[in-house]
Amino acid sequence: MKSKLLVSAILASAVATSASAVNVELFGHLGMVYNQEFGDYTHLNKDGVNYGGFTGHLGIDIGSSGVGFGVGGWGGSQIWATNDYAKHNVYGDKYIDLSDLYFRYNGTFDFYVGRFSNSFMKSDWLNSYAQGVGFSYNLGKSNIWVSWINDHTTYGVLPGRIASELTAYHRFPSSFNSFDIGKRDIIAGGANLDFGIFQVDPFVHYFLDSYAQSNVLQAGTRAALVLGGSGIKSITSGKFMWQNGWNGNTFFVQLEEELRFQDIFKLGGGWYMVGDNAGIKTISDNTRFYGRYMMPSHAGYFGAGSSTWYAFGGVEHERVKLDVLYAGGDYSEFSAVASVRVLDMKLGFMREGLGIDVGGGYVGNGFGNNIQFHNALAFAKLVF
Repeated sequence: MKSKLLVSAILASAVATSASAVNVELFGHLGMVYNQEFGDYTHLNKDGVNYGGFTGHLGIDIGSSGVGFGVGGWGGSQIWATNDYAKHNVYGDKYIDLSDLYFRYNGTFDFYVGRFSNSFMKSDWLNSYAQGVGFSYNLGKSNIWVSWINDHTTYGVLPGRIASELTAYHRFPSSFNSFDIGKRDIIAGGANLDFGIFQVDPFVHYFLDSYAQSNVLQAGTRAALVLGGSGIKSITSGKFMWQNGWNGNTFFVQLEEELRFQDIFKLGGGWYMVGDNAGIKTISDNTRFYGRYMMPSHAGYFGAGSSTWYAFGGVEHERVKLDVLYAGGDYSEFSAVASVRVLDMKLGFMREGLGIDVGGGYVGNGFGNNIQFHNALAFAKLVF
């Protein structure tokens, strides 16, 4: 009898401990953007591509720091426009999607299965929302990752670019449809190895793409030399990718120098080129360009034979962010976008606390082009 009571007490204690360890965390955003076009671009014989749109993301994660599951939705729509350009090309007409439905384990390694953000893998080219499996083995500042991606979308997010989650919306192609296993899958692996002053990030991607009727194999690396400290830091980096696909072999190479001052101000420049045989297939990219959705007819910056140089500067602070860039060559852009956090509250049950960001800027295709694109934008968003 005593042993049964003891077992019951242990079980009750375990249940109580587990219950007290369960956390509920909300995450997401809600925001609006307005884009005023005042250049030479026309669509369907109508001047200008002026529109206002919104996107929203609401998710909930339930569990402990080690194990949990999550569910969430993402939506977006044009809410006003001078024509239907944004409805068809920027936000689409499929207004809502199941963005998060996952089980996770976090410890020595991170493991996710379902639909989830795969940013935890720190992949330079596959940073997106994925449907499939993601695994990352953690080695301090380094990690080794592998993934099977059955389907994917970025929802318009361009990594590192201010308010990009508001400027476009595209849901999973397989949503409310068949999974199409084997038709648009990606099998990939890589590593992010940090040795202090030297970093190297090798990767391999294999795209199964029956829709394009050509599978694509990519392999490459990023390497960086990091010198200095919190006062002045120099980051000299290079990227290389070899690709074999629909038009045979091609390549991508990029060189960049970035100077950071007090880990707040940044200044630098770079250059990249793409081989002549074919453009580079990407899901997402960690470039500094804003034109992909602001100038959607102009922003194919990884096309075959492209060669582009660029210079940039800006501010990265908890309260203020600023990106300024000028690019010339086969892809041209001048952009200046800023954001200010006007409210910043720390709330334990919200992943990012509760913040309000407001901002705006300009995105154009540089100067001296025969056809000029000029886009002024303003936005406001709630993040949590």
